[in-house]
Amino acid sequence: MSGNAYGLRLLRQPGVQRATAALLAIVVLVFRLVQFATFSRQIQWGYDFSAYWSAANHLLAGEPLYSAAQLAGPYAPQLQYLYLYPPPLAAAVVPLSALFPSDYRLAAWAWTAIGSCVLVWAVLTLARSERLAERFPVLAGRGRWLLVAAAFAFPPVVGELVIGNVHLLLLGLLTLAWLGVRRADSRGDLLAGVAIGVAAAIKVFPGALLIWFLLTRRLRAAGGVLIGAIVFVLVALPVTGIEPWQQFPAVLANLSAPSDTTDTLAPTVWLAPYVGFLGARIVVTTAALILLVGISIGSRHDLPSAHPATVARSFGAAVVLSVLVAPALYHHYLAILVLPFILALGAGVSLRWLAVAYFLMWGGQQAALGEFAWVVNRGFPTLGALVLLVALVLPSWRSRRPRGRPATQTVG
Repeated sequence: MSGNAYGLRLLRQPGVQRATAALLAIVVLVFRLVQFATFSRQIQWGYDFSAYWSAANHLLAGEPLYSAAQLAGPYAPQLQYLYLYPPPLAAAVVPLSALFPSDYRLAAWAWTAIGSCVLVWAVLTLARSERLAERFPVLAGRGRWLLVAAAFAFPPVVGELVIGNVHLLLLGLLTLAWLGVRRADSRGDLLAGVAIGVAAAIKVFPGALLIWFLLTRRLRAAGGVLIGAIVFVLVALPVTGIEPWQQFPAVLANLSAPSDTTDTLAPTVWLAPYVGFLGARIVVTTAALILLVGISIGSRHDLPSAHPATVARSFGAAVVLSVLVAPALYHHYLAILVLPFILALGAGVSLRWLAVAYFLMWGGQQAALGEFAWVVNRGFPTLGALVLLVALVLPSWRSRRPRGRPATQTVG
């Protein structure tokens, strides 16, 4: 009995917690490394990056950026080499395409290295800005690398590194935006807006945060969104030309439902069988706007009640909503949610709910489940994202504790 009690007391010590967490992290990361090595030799390697690489090659050759099928009518966003995004991203990838003109798989290694560096920077910077070591002693000193390990162990991050989409770069830009918001001054707001503007010029859905800026009366940040987007577009314009911009509205409007929903998590796709794809987009977008209004209440910069933890939960929830509203949402998109997870940790959201959300989003292919494989592959990750959203929106018991009372719970 006393031995058991002594063992429990040991587990409460940050040093023991750190050693235990490090051991678990090593085991999981070795498994993820084996997965990564396996997928790097299969068709999944650089699958999405091939679209950016191909689009950059088209620009270098003076060829159209978008296919005739994209301009002619509805199309499914699931073909390899199919470029779906605004033109500036293709211009940004031109150097990699010029270095590796004949094989996107080689260029994908450089792209993955860039994404990995952005991820490490974002996690360590957020851990410092949110003072997680003060709330969780286990994360003090070298313990902060446990957060980095948790990020690399997150299956959407592994998928993102393998497939080579752009979400880790977006994570970096969203992190910059949050750092600007956290400064709570005019220069910080401008930085936040510019970062979101560049992100929206890469992929449209981060532009939803412009609405959050307007609702929270961060007007300088809202102006910064326009500045960042316009400057990025103008810098890329000598490479892209005008024609792709004339075509992009049609490319966006013709985007149809995915033909294969095996890996699709978008609420729009879940709802489409009942109200049609267009109807589902309208319903999901409307619901997201209503929620965005709700989470913005109390986060206005001019309100004395806008406590940093409240603003952090609100911004994190806005990021989650911006991801969920995307009509083509896949498992690796959830890599962006590393940011809301860390903001939730710093804002005192319940660790239990964060753990539930984190592990639900592991998902994975489970062919042994037959016709019910979708429950693990699609259902759990979608539910995990929704759990994270609810945990951010609803104040936890910790966030309701009187001011001045320190948090004492550590990671168990």
